[in-house]
Amino acid sequence: MTARVRETVLSACLLATLTACPAPGTRSSEPTTAASSVASSAASSAAAPLPAVGTDASIGLPAYPGPPSGGPRSTGPVTRVRAAVDLTSVAAGLAAQVRFAVATPGGGAYVVLSPDGGGHPQQLGTVRLTPAGYRVTHTVPLPMADVWGLHLLADGRVVATGPIDPLDATVQDYGFAVVDPATGGVRTTRLVPFGPPRDLAVGRSTVGGDGRTLFLFLSLSAGPSPREQLLSADTTTGALLYDRDLSNDVESTSQAPAAHDVAGLVPRPDGGVTLVLDATPQATRAGRIPTLLRYDRRLAPDGDPVRVTSLAERAQTRAVAAGRDGTVFLAVSVPDGAWILAVTDHGGAGPVLVQLPGSLVGPALVVEPAQVWALVAGATGARALDLTTGRVRPPIDLGCAGQHLRAMVPGSGGVGALVAGECTSGSTRSPMLWILGP
Repeated sequence: MTARVRETVLSACLLATLTACPAPGTRSSEPTTAASSVASSAASSAAAPLPAVGTDASIGLPAYPGPPSGGPRSTGPVTRVRAAVDLTSVAAGLAAQVRFAVATPGGGAYVVLSPDGGGHPQQLGTVRLTPAGYRVTHTVPLPMADVWGLHLLADGRVVATGPIDPLDATVQDYGFAVVDPATGGVRTTRLVPFGPPRDLAVGRSTVGGDGRTLFLFLSLSAGPSPREQLLSADTTTGALLYDRDLSNDVESTSQAPAAHDVAGLVPRPDGGVTLVLDATPQATRAGRIPTLLRYDRRLAPDGDPVRVTSLAERAQTRAVAAGRDGTVFLAVSVPDGAWILAVTDHGGAGPVLVQLPGSLVGPALVVEPAQVWALVAGATGARALDLTTGRVRPPIDLGCAGQHLRAMVPGSGGVGALVAGECTSGSTRSPMLWILGP
């Protein structure tokens, strides 16, 4: 860690109420779990950091101070499985992977399954609590070649983003589909026309706090030059609201196109959005820096890019979660393990909240509204994390020896979190949804 980052972290600790403030010479406090051996190695590395070889972290802005005062009360760590739902019937007769999940107000979920190898529509399934327990109650085919995101709208419908299945196979359009799961009604909106091949397109999406404005990031690598766009649309009318070319924005912080280095899109409380990407400040791609690009509701840049780490720390984003106040939570891998970090909506680089072995951090992270407890998915399963002490709970027993966790989202209606993935037993692989609670 550079001296400037260390000074900022220590200053933040004097102002914060967290108990996990870094000790002098380290980036974070010592965990109180089996992560200690890896954490000790990471602390030793931080005490003798690599020389800075480029861009330092953004330390001139307020650091994350901990859980917001006056916020909701913590519900405690998510530690038990309330239900395990086999999703095979959502894509009956097909080998499929569960890709996305989103909670319904009543404690259920909507899930998207993608058939292996393509060639079939994506499938949207509804999971509800019935007298016989949680069950798949409805299935709707989506007219989409792929799905980049799944979001609940304020009116109870869901919106899925991605490439729309074309009537003419030589043309590929990108946009969204609004689905009424109860009736099976689907309305598609094409925002960006473009040609094949679609495997060179990358997308991320989110819905704003109003429950109707959709934000879509799109990176197209085909053609003579990359196209990187940020768009917003009204899901109720299908109207395009704003469209911004991000090429110059990305070039100002990275030597490489965003494309697959984009890690997330987070809604902001003022109606804007934050794009999270691993920027490459050097043409050799020798290192990356998790970086935030902030935009207002009209997609105009709001401040300079925020560099969450320094180049010397060699961090790479594995998962992103959104706080209700616009705080961006990141799980990043580093040479000696992994860190959980937080950046407020108008803030800069801050302290490491939790330090972990790298095997514990996978593609999903969930933070409760109170910002006290989080849940992270890794190679060894899902674990609860105390963001105020750095404590890491043992893995949650999902009742599945061979598991691949792909998505994790906050629950509702008393449900702590939804975890989606596959459970493997011998030669059998079943798509699953685990409903978790405190």
